[in-house]
Order: sequence, then structure tokens, then C-alpha cells
Amino acid sequence: MAFSQTAQDFRLDGSLLVATVATEAGDWVESVLDINEYIGNNDGFFEFGGSGIFDTVDVESWRLEGPLLITSLYRLDGSLAEEQVINLDDYIGNEDGVLVFK
Repeated sequence: MAFSQTAQDFRLDGSLLVATVATEAGDWVESVLDINEYIGNNDGFFEFGGSGIFDTVDVESWRLEGPLLITSLYRLDGSLAEEQVINLDDYIGNEDGVLVFK
């Protein structure tokens, strides 16, 4: 299930996605997932299966709008690519109160 459907108060803290998520028992617990471990940068574009994305983002543009992660990434030549958007619901789920990358 998409994480945002069973989460509240989700936010970014650097490369960390922090959320209060529901468990199967109906309790609410905090869970943290380091996006940096699962997404990289391929010359200004998101690269799934990569890592280290946060090291190559324009920190000023790094943000969440609902489940959408929005940022500009640096290219290999040092220039800034156009803003990229991914829906984290397509990649992150909630497994009994634990955020997991699918």
C-alpha cells in the first residue's frame, strides 16, 4: 500500500523521509527511511537503484508536496537540471508501521 495512505505528518529531514505511520493493530508509530540509500542521480535525473541522491540536489529546491518529491539535481557538468518530480507512493510502502522501499 502507498505509504501516504497510512501516514500522517510526513516530512523530509535532509535525505530522511520521516512519518508517523499506522501499524496493522491501528497504533501510530514514527518510521524513518533514508531516501539516499535507494535513489541516485543520473546526470540530472532520478536514478532508481542508485544511491546518494541528496549529495547532488539543489537543497533549496528539495521538498515534499504531499507524496511528491520535488527537486533540481546537478548534472555531471555542474549545471542544474530542470526540476524533477517523483511520486514516492509509487516506491515507498508501509509494512506494519515501517516505511519500506518497494
